[in-house]
Amino acid sequence: MNPITDLKSVLQESGNSFQYNISYKGMQTVRTSVHRIGELILTSGRIIACDPLMTPDSRYYFTRSIPPGRYPVFVSVADFQPFGTTRFACAMLRISEQPTEKWEIAVVNDQYPLHDEGEMYGYGVDSGTGCFMDFDAMQSLCTLAHPDPLAYAAASEISSEQAWNLTLAASERFEREFCDKAIEQMEENQFGLYSGIASWADVQVDEETSANIILFSSGWGDGGYASYWGYDASGEATCLVTDFALFESENSTED
Repeated sequence: MNPITDLKSVLQESGNSFQYNISYKGMQTVRTSVHRIGELILTSGRIIACDPLMTPDSRYYFTRSIPPGRYPVFVSVADFQPFGTTRFACAMLRISEQPTEKWEIAVVNDQYPLHDEGEMYGYGVDSGTGCFMDFDAMQSLCTLAHPDPLAYAAASEISSEQAWNLTLAASERFEREFCDKAIEQMEENQFGLYSGIASWADVQVDEETSANIILFSSGWGDGGYASYWGYDASGEATCLVTDFALFESENSTED
C-alpha cells in the first residue's frame, strides 16, 4: 500500500510548488515548506500515532519499534492560494538523515492484512488533531483519563452511580490536565491566519522521564489517516510519516 501523497515531494526542505484543483474552490497554487516543530522523547521505542484528544488507549502502538532516544518531528506545511488556507500535508518523525528510497505501511499491533478495496490502515481523527507519542506517554494519559482500577472496583461494589462518578471525574481530569493544556498551546503555535487549521503543540506528560506528546492539526480535519515507514537504500528506517491525504494525484500538476 503506497502513500496517497507524494511524500518525497512535500518533504523537500527546499520547498515545492504545484497546481492543484479543489472541486469547490477551483485551481490552486500550492507551496509546501518543511518545519521542525519539536523533539519527541521515546522512552520505550514503541510509537503511537493517534488522535490524542480522544479517550486514550494504549493498545495501538506500531508493531515496529526503534531505539529509545530523542527524535525531531517535522511538518510539511501546504499553503493554498487563492483559497487562502494553510494545512499540514504530513507529519514526520525523523530517524536518520539518509534519503528515503521506499515506503512501507506502518501497522499497529491489532491490525491484520487488508484485502478489500477501500480498506486502509491508520487511525481515526475526531478532533482535527493527530500526534506522535511513546507507549509510556500513552500510559501517562491513561492514568489521567481512567479511574484507579482498585478504587473503581470498590466503588462498583457499592453502586454503579459511584463507579460512574469516578469515571466522570477521571475524564474531567484528562480534559483539564492534558487536553486544555494542549489546545492552549496549539492556539499559540500555528501557521497561516486561521487558528486550529495548521497548529501544533509539544506537551510534557511525565516530569521524571520528560516524556512528551507532539500534536499537530490533521490535514483537512477529521478522517482516517495512515502512517508509513521510510527506508533508505540499505533497508534501514529513515522516518515515520503520517500522510494527511491532502492531494489526489489526478488533481495535481507540477509548476
